[in-house]
Order: sequence, then structure tokens, then C-alpha cells
Amino acid sequence: MKTFIQKWGVTLYILLLSAHLYAQVLGEPYRTVQIVTKLLLLPLLILFLAMQDEFANAPKGKWLLLSGLVGSFLGDAFLLSNDYFIPGMVAFMTTHIFNIIFFNGVHGVEKPKTKKGISFSILLLAFCVFIFFQLKDAMGSLIYPILVYMLLICSAALMAIQAGGNTKANIISKLFWLPGMLFFITSDTVLAFNKFSWEKTGPHIANIGLVTMLTYGIAQLLLVKGFQLFFKQTSIANQEVKTS
Repeated sequence: MKTFIQKWGVTLYILLLSAHLYAQVLGEPYRTVQIVTKLLLLPLLILFLAMQDEFANAPKGKWLLLSGLVGSFLGDAFLLSNDYFIPGMVAFMTTHIFNIIFFNGVHGVEKPKTKKGISFSILLLAFCVFIFFQLKDAMGSLIYPILVYMLLICSAALMAIQAGGNTKANIISKLFWLPGMLFFITSDTVLAFNKFSWEKTGPHIANIGLVTMLTYGIAQLLLVKGFQLFFKQTSIANQEVKTS
């Protein structure tokens, strides 16, 4: 089982995500398939990460990541119903908080900031301001918890950039963590606009769930793959230290 998940976990995840998206295209008669496939995505990623050989000797932050992934699973479950939007958002908040703590452990905020990081900070701040003025009237009393959520996810993206200052994580940050966080932000932005604006005033976009789930699915895969590669890099570096 362990070897199978190690070898085929990513492939299974892609197939599962594809099945979920196709079930969305087929519509309401396949609602059960949509629910089951969505709820299997995060457990599969958790298994994939936890069953890596390097996981046993990975830094203590590995438990933060698993806790964050569990938070995402709970968020997926809650958001199956519109009645549990707030609990779902809170669950995803825990994901971003745990990721922020992990990224800070890789290369923390006390380290020198890069020009790229500063520029990206300005862009994300401008993005938050834009979202606020676009949706503040439609969100009503939800605007403040959603602003907190936006600050957390943007902070996680900034910390993913900052983590790239660690030599072992530089390429991983560029190819996996930062793109993963950008896909996450894209998914949540489309979800917010659809829930608070487009569903009520238009434009009505058919199968908008395909966009949110595709970008979300890619985000989680990139982040987890990045975590796995970082653990592998750390394990190799530790072995080199022991043999030197």
C-alpha cells in the first residue's frame, strides 16, 4: 500500500480531480459522484505526503502541514452546503495559518526581504483593496471575516516567497509553493465573486465550479508536491552532513 501510494499517489489524485470535474459537467444527476470525489482529494494527498520515506525524519513542521491539510478537508466538507460557509472559511483559515508557520520555519520573516517579495507585497495589498471595494456591499456583515481570510491567504503567499530564501527551498518555492498559493488565491477569488456578485446580478457563468475546483485542485497538488520535495531535499542534506 505504501509503495503504491508513493508511486501512484499523484496520478490517482489527478484522475480523481478529473472525475470530479467531469461529474460537474454531467450535472446534478451525478451530484453524489461530485461529493465523493471531492471528499477523497485531500485524504489522498495526506496519505501521499505521510507515506513518503522522508516524512519520518522530516522537520517538526510536518505536523503543521498535515493539520493544515485536514483543515482543507474539513473546509471541503463544510462548503458542500451553503449553510456552512463560515465554518468552511474558518477551516481553510487554519490551513493558511499552519502553512504560514511552516514557511516561516523554512526562512522566516526576520530574514532580509527581497525586492521581489516587497513588490509582491504591494501587489497583494492592492489586490485586497480591489476585492474590498468590489464586494463590500454584496458581502454585508461577512466582509470583515472575509478580509481576515484574505489577509491570511495573501500572507501565506508572501511567506511562500520568503521561504525561497532558504537554499534548499529556492527552486521549490518558485515552481511549487508560490504557484500553488496563486492558484489558491485565484480559486477563492472566483468563488467569492460568484457567490456574492455573479449569482445575484450576473453575469451567470455556466459551470463556474469547474474553474474554482480546477484551480483549487492544482493549488493543493502543487503545495503538497512542494512539501514532499522539500522533505526530500532536507533528508539528502542531513545525510550529507552525517557522512562528511
